[in-house]
Amino acid sequence: MEQLRIAIIGGGLSGTLTAIHLLQAAREATTVYLLEKDEQKWCRGVAYSSRLPFQPLNVPASRMTLFLDKPNDFLDWLRAHQHRFPQELPHPVTGEDFIPRHIFGEYVEHSLQAAEANARPGVQFIRLTAEVVSVSQVTGDSGFLVALNDSSTLQVQKVVLGLGNLAPAPVPILNTRFYRSSHYVDSPWSNNLPETLPKDASLLLVGSSLTMVDLVGSLLAQGHEGQVHVVSRHGLLPQPHAVDAPAYTLRHLPQQPLTPLAALQYVREEIRLAAHAGNPWQSVIDALRDHVPVVWQNFTLPQKKQFLRRLKPYWEVHRHRMPLTSHLVLEQLQQNGQLHRLAAHVLDMQPQDGKAVVTLRERGKIAPTQLVVDKVINCTGPLGDYLKSKEPLLQQLLQQNLIAPDPLHLGLAATIDGTVLNAQGERVEHLFTLGPPLKGIWYESTALREIRQQAAALAGLLLSNETMLTAAL
Repeated sequence: MEQLRIAIIGGGLSGTLTAIHLLQAAREATTVYLLEKDEQKWCRGVAYSSRLPFQPLNVPASRMTLFLDKPNDFLDWLRAHQHRFPQELPHPVTGEDFIPRHIFGEYVEHSLQAAEANARPGVQFIRLTAEVVSVSQVTGDSGFLVALNDSSTLQVQKVVLGLGNLAPAPVPILNTRFYRSSHYVDSPWSNNLPETLPKDASLLLVGSSLTMVDLVGSLLAQGHEGQVHVVSRHGLLPQPHAVDAPAYTLRHLPQQPLTPLAALQYVREEIRLAAHAGNPWQSVIDALRDHVPVVWQNFTLPQKKQFLRRLKPYWEVHRHRMPLTSHLVLEQLQQNGQLHRLAAHVLDMQPQDGKAVVTLRERGKIAPTQLVVDKVINCTGPLGDYLKSKEPLLQQLLQQNLIAPDPLHLGLAATIDGTVLNAQGERVEHLFTLGPPLKGIWYESTALREIRQQAAALAGLLLSNETMLTAAL
């Protein structure tokens, strides 16, 4: 039998989970390459590699299993390995606990090691710490040539782009030279960032998502005493999880496709009915998760744009919630005046007299205002538009017409099963992706719940007889 060779580019959650499913399901004559350029990101990506002092998962432990058929897998692993983390886990863990992110990364790595150890004879796993500099199609439909930064190459039949989230885009301002200023931090995902900041430094955090929440909690854990300003277009903060929120059963969704307005009205009515029965709104949002892809895919393109323009900020803060402990921390900081939140648009930044002078236009006002701080930290979250990415591999793939942005520039153009499309909307056979790059297809495609479903399905597709190439390499 011909040896099936599969290259997975990206060793974070998306790539690692795909490799795990391949190792578990492959029966013979299969080689799986897992490629990651950053040694610190193996099995963790950006989300689970950081060691910020305050960075819990945003989902309770009972819902963080990697495997749909093993709902208690993470919780069982935690209890078996709790002794390794005496400081972070001083008490017996429960399903309602929000576990530090780096511990979940340990669980992912353990799961990969177990899958490799239990792989069937003839199934080979090769993990390479190397940067992929290019991917090229081989003439004659013989797969792909994957070139690495050490000048070596891999010839494979199939490639998975397990890219995860892209790095944040710079805060859009007039004075782009400010990006090189010592007053600007382009990403909060630095393990020692809170330690390097003077405790009395005044800060402006641009973006009010969960990234900001983790950073503020870490600053407080380091004893930060300076003023912290948080600015975003709408000034909204992620809502908290409810304590012991029960599972909720929705009414049947309307049979006809919903418009964004009709969807909003439906959700509001469902929340009203749930509240009448004593259930929190969080239970309704959680119950909607499995229905979001269908609703999103039934929107027309103009309706999707309308949702992104009008409703997205409100959906995001209710869907992507923070632990109640994080919510209480932010509430206390706002009450004592250390944390100041405002809805505004950042216009420009200039260094002046050892400070950063930030020009803002507050929501509902015409005249701009200025804010003087010591540091500006970009907490805007991951970039979605691949045309704006500076990653050399992505630029090469775009130039070779092997990938293209989706119509909304939320991710990559692709089919439902993850097959990548080129700029002409044609399938690039045997080139796949999953996770954040599929946000334009599924909308909800960045969390573990969606990624584990996609990884399992993609592994089956990669190993299916229907997709196997018959030409020998």
